[in-house]
Amino acid sequence: MDTKREEAAPTFPTWRQRLEEAPPDLLADEVERFRQVLRAVGTPMIDGPAVHFVYYDPGARRVSLAGEFNQWEQRGTVMTRLRDTDFFYHTMTIRGPVRVEYKLVVDGEWITDPLCPNAVDNGIGEQNSFFVVGDFHEPLELEEHAEIPHGRVEEFTFESQLLDNRRRVYVYLPPSHETDQTARFPTFYVHDGGEYLTRARLATVLDNLIHNGEITPVIAIMVDPVDRGREYWANEEYGRFTEEELLPYIEERYRTLAHREARGVMGASLGGLISTYLALSRPHLFSKVGGQSSALFLLEGNRLSGLAAELRKRFEVLQKRWVEPKSLAALVEELRDPLACYFDVGKYEPQFIPAHHRLVPLLQAKGCRCFFQELTGGHNWTSWRAHLKDMLTFLWGERQ
Repeated sequence: MDTKREEAAPTFPTWRQRLEEAPPDLLADEVERFRQVLRAVGTPMIDGPAVHFVYYDPGARRVSLAGEFNQWEQRGTVMTRLRDTDFFYHTMTIRGPVRVEYKLVVDGEWITDPLCPNAVDNGIGEQNSFFVVGDFHEPLELEEHAEIPHGRVEEFTFESQLLDNRRRVYVYLPPSHETDQTARFPTFYVHDGGEYLTRARLATVLDNLIHNGEITPVIAIMVDPVDRGREYWANEEYGRFTEEELLPYIEERYRTLAHREARGVMGASLGGLISTYLALSRPHLFSKVGGQSSALFLLEGNRLSGLAAELRKRFEVLQKRWVEPKSLAALVEELRDPLACYFDVGKYEPQFIPAHHRLVPLLQAKGCRCFFQELTGGHNWTSWRAHLKDMLTFLWGERQ
């Protein structure tokens, strides 16, 4: 007797076949059974590297996917209606280990996946759904350990006369800052500082790496933006603020090592762009730079002049003072003091990759020590915090 064996672990290919082959009088029953399966197992349905997105909505006409796998494309990747049911589906291959974030676009409205059990607010796009492929786990240095010494974080408001604004600043002081009152420390200036403190757990990572002897004790100055789009897009006024106001204040208030070899700057996305700009335009101040998913393509001369004009209009920079920044290539050409440079970028943000491939060889030709890696990840804090150790040990480890 020929019988069909029910799967212990339901797979999408099997259910797709069942729905496609069901007789018309039994289709409604098959639809309801599949809905029960989806409510039990959640979406997407993952089988090795195959990721099957499934959405059910009797009122939907057009459903698409937007996420790190397509750079959050506005119209998204269109999902296919399954037979004449109200299921929509799309299958893609994603090789892990990786955590990937996404949303559904239903008739133009962006929503989280109602059947996905995982949601995160990572600071990029509010709430996103996410899934994991492979053996993905957060690195050990993100875990807080009560038995080791902990640094202290001070918080204050800093008022800028040059920029005519006020911002929050968070300063991580390593444990030895308290125990050795004569010691002076290198400084690391961190853009999007409050985000790195909370979403990337930077203080915890520093505690662990310092305790393990993997990096030298360092003071981290975590600086919040006020007008991120204008300030971080290679804004020379912001550069002056850093050099003439913030840095002197920090060095007067804290026991720092006041020379370029003991100073670094870092950030992610636009924060990586302004960090790279500061290091290249002010190598007398900084000898180290770290960038994660840095928007370097915005400062490549005329290569993307149309996008540059669009962003200027969006950020209203034409209505304020704007000094045209030099391109990255021009800044590197003028570089006389080599830098230590760390960059990482995710393979799910391909528009960020080519500019790194162009910049890193230029830096190396100038004698800069560079570490560049392409990661199985996207434009999010999950990826950035997972590779803080890579950056910190490269810039502040034994070879610094």
